Amino acid sequence: MEGRKRPSFKEDDMNNSSLTTENNEKMTILYARLSQDDGNKGDSNSIVNQRQMLEDFAKKQNFRNLAFLSDDGISGTTFERPAFKQAIDLVQSGKVANFVVKDLSRFGRDYLKVGMFTEVMFPEKNVRFIAINDNVDSTREEDNSLAPFRNMFNEWYARDCSKKIKAVKHMKGNAGQPLTCIPPYGYVRDPADKNHWLVDEEAAEIVRRIFREYKSGLSLTQIAKGLGVDKILIPARHKLKIGAKASIAGAHKYQWSSDTISTILDNLVFCGHTVNFKTYKKSYKTKKCLPNARENWKIFKNTHEAIIDEKDFEQVQAMRKATKRRYTKSGKVGLFAGVAFCADCGRREIFMGSKDYYYCSGIKSHQVKCSSAHGIYEKNLTRLAQENFREIVNLVRKDEGKLVQLLRDKFELETAQTFAKEQRELKQAENRMAELDTIFTRLYEDNVSGKISDERFAKMSAGYESEQTELSKKVQEFREKSQRQGANEKYVVDFVKLVKKYTKPETLTHEMVREIFAKIHVGEAVREDGKRTQKIVFEYRLVGAIDYVQ
Repeated sequence: MEGRKRPSFKEDDMNNSSLTTENNEKMTILYARLSQDDGNKGDSNSIVNQRQMLEDFAKKQNFRNLAFLSDDGISGTTFERPAFKQAIDLVQSGKVANFVVKDLSRFGRDYLKVGMFTEVMFPEKNVRFIAINDNVDSTREEDNSLAPFRNMFNEWYARDCSKKIKAVKHMKGNAGQPLTCIPPYGYVRDPADKNHWLVDEEAAEIVRRIFREYKSGLSLTQIAKGLGVDKILIPARHKLKIGAKASIAGAHKYQWSSDTISTILDNLVFCGHTVNFKTYKKSYKTKKCLPNARENWKIFKNTHEAIIDEKDFEQVQAMRKATKRRYTKSGKVGLFAGVAFCADCGRREIFMGSKDYYYCSGIKSHQVKCSSAHGIYEKNLTRLAQENFREIVNLVRKDEGKLVQLLRDKFELETAQTFAKEQRELKQAENRMAELDTIFTRLYEDNVSGKISDERFAKMSAGYESEQTELSKKVQEFREKSQRQGANEKYVVDFVKLVKKYTKPETLTHEMVREIFAKIHVGEAVREDGKRTQKIVFEYRLVGAIDYVQ
């Protein structure tokens, strides 16, 4: 035995897919794993100590053709581990005789999957499985009776660790500390305070450029191509350049994607706010992050320097929510694309680049069929928009107070028309909620006294609870509407500031159109007495349509 030459194998190359043995003799896999939590327990779980234990055991058992594989820093709750997958591939190919681990927790912490491997796959492939410290050996049936329970306890340990980590993260998140370890593109971590971010001016200027170009009417794809043409490093490459951590697997250094542009445009962090709990995981067993509902976010204002003004950010979000702008093959962008809508069916007007013409998308829709195209040439719509806005500009120049009063009267009229109705509905909802409270009390008393069964009580109370939940939402909406009435004055002031920003509207730009107009409603052109007329309603941001200038 001692004189026989030991077969060769590659021990440490976890990415090697073809560990080989001499004379096609089956191998013994020595597998070790260490996660961050395990590492906190001390050196006994270290990869080095696991390896030493496994090799000593293999030597005593006279196992030959040893192949040591390890996964360092990877949780046992996942089986997407490079070395583990390599070991299983060898098992499935029939090249393995023995599979040895320090204990069952090193193999994994999911009792169902561990059982599938050790009790189904390994016996089918005639692989002997050994967990040294847990005294598990698949060749001795009496040693394996407690293995399922050990696997279950290993999973409970992982579940308990997950709960503790989640509790710590929730505490940090609710305290306003950023939960991400790596600051987003545009920021770097403050050396003096790991929970504070500083502006990375080089990247911040690219972020500003992206917002500017989107406001000007460029698509996500056009912005991405422009950055590539100018040889701007993608975020991951830029982070590596400044010494931060980033994954660049398969990424070309100048190849920006529309998804990356979209992520930047949607990130509230650039307004100087910390946003926590944007994602969540359904289970500690999965690494996949799912988007969290907006109401579950925690937003902490002004925690770091802003890169984007909040008004610009809100304007971009409004543009993002609008129906996607379509682009012609030539790359021409409609000046009113995403802003012009049909006055009858409410659907978006499509821009035809070959004719510089807009027509209602409802004409081709199978769902909402519009009676006609409701079309208009861009040059005509541009002229009407300029004339309409110029009247407002002239009014501000001559008599700003008159426009302010006009807008106040407009809001007051709109409020008067809806306030009375909403107040009646609010009162009815509040009365019904009080009535439901009384019904609940009676139901409970009847249930306690035995007049109605537990099953009947549960069924009836569930229905009333559902109704009360809906009423609570309705009452909250009414109260929020009442509070928003006080914001009308701010809208008036902000709109006047916006008008003053463009005192000489000689030409319209994409950015200007989207900053001024919320929607433009295009009516159908008609002929009366031989004269062609077409009604166009301009709805401005903040204040809506202004009848005075129409």
